[in-house]
Amino acid sequence: MQFTVRYWSSLLPDHHKADGEPHWIDYSVHPATKMGLHNALLTLHDRLQVLESHGGKYGCAVFYTEAGEEQMLTQEAAERLFVHLPHGDIHGTDIRSFLLPEPPKVDEIAAPPEEQLSLFEHHHTPYDDVRPEARHELDANA
Repeated sequence: MQFTVRYWSSLLPDHHKADGEPHWIDYSVHPATKMGLHNALLTLHDRLQVLESHGGKYGCAVFYTEAGEEQMLTQEAAERLFVHLPHGDIHGTDIRSFLLPEPPKVDEIAAPPEEQLSLFEHHHTPYDDVRPEARHELDANA
């Protein structure tokens, strides 16, 4: 088990694979310890500054690798993981909960239904005349 800092940049030759995915380059490898993750985060920060100074499109992330399987950690997830890890060697069970997919961040909150554009033309129905505050009951004995 180890932490690997990888990056890609549009300024490098062959920066994309044939399927269009970025070609990640291993930059540094760190042991599976709290100190190793700390060093990986420092390396990530430094590499992001270098990539930003050169411009172009780029990406940089910490990858958790164990038994041939790998998982990319966002910077936020890696920092949260660092805070909760015990000192010393790390086992896979220590970080499994951090490897769950994170919900996507929403830039905008969706407008309420009454403000959204309708996809279909509205046709008047008898239900349109029912007041929302009216109490609706079904007679189960009928």
